[in-house]
Amino acid sequence: MKAVMVFDLFGPMAHFRKYYTNTSSLTYGFPPRTVLMGIVAAILGFERDTYYEELNRGRFAVAVKAPTRRLLQTVNYVRTKKEDLNLLRRLQQVPGTQTPLEFLLPAGDARSLCFRVFFSHPDTGLVQEAGDRLREGRTCFPLYLGITECLAGARFVNIYGTGDYQEVPPGTTVELASVLNVAHLDKIDFSGGKTLNLVRERAPYSFGAGRTLRPPIAVVYESSGKPLSAALRVPSYRFSDAATGDEETVAFLE
Repeated sequence: MKAVMVFDLFGPMAHFRKYYTNTSSLTYGFPPRTVLMGIVAAILGFERDTYYEELNRGRFAVAVKAPTRRLLQTVNYVRTKKEDLNLLRRLQQVPGTQTPLEFLLPAGDARSLCFRVFFSHPDTGLVQEAGDRLREGRTCFPLYLGITECLAGARFVNIYGTGDYQEVPPGTTVELASVLNVAHLDKIDFSGGKTLNLVRERAPYSFGAGRTLRPPIAVVYESSGKPLSAALRVPSYRFSDAATGDEETVAFLE
């Protein structure tokens, strides 16, 4: 792995729709890998449905940096069936559809949601361009947290070159900050006595041609943002902030 670009994604609310819900729209507690691909595509200016093959080559990790809570709210959607189109064109009233929609909101003292994203790609020029755009505040398309009603901001953190981060070998127990692919988990260490809010669920991983959803993965994460003591079957990576001295260890989802 070469360069890794790190940035914070934040906003007042989010909705990352679970792919298996229909009558109600439930949300994940973090942006899944498909959302992270879309965020990077928006930063770089990829058009819809044109970036799947390119960004599937990338590596992504995400950490929940602020505690969250959930709110279920019924919303009215405008019905757009074929028989309603003439009414819509004449700006007349059409029947609505009420759907329960679950939003992700900040909890406790947090004023906004915050997710730390780690992005790497074999093309280091792509990583550098994304970092430059975030540093200068000129993303190609607006960013949002799952749906367009949940606008987002992005804050550049750093670009780590080869040698600027530490690779931790498999089997080492680490304090993991990121969402973890369950296939990479060896064991969780509960000996510290900490109270953890562990969540395990299935999340989308990537798209194929024609926006076809490829098989999802099982993930586990600590919903309040606490680190998870775990030994992994794959390498993890430790990043240090020279300005603050803080360290965080993450595992990529791939």
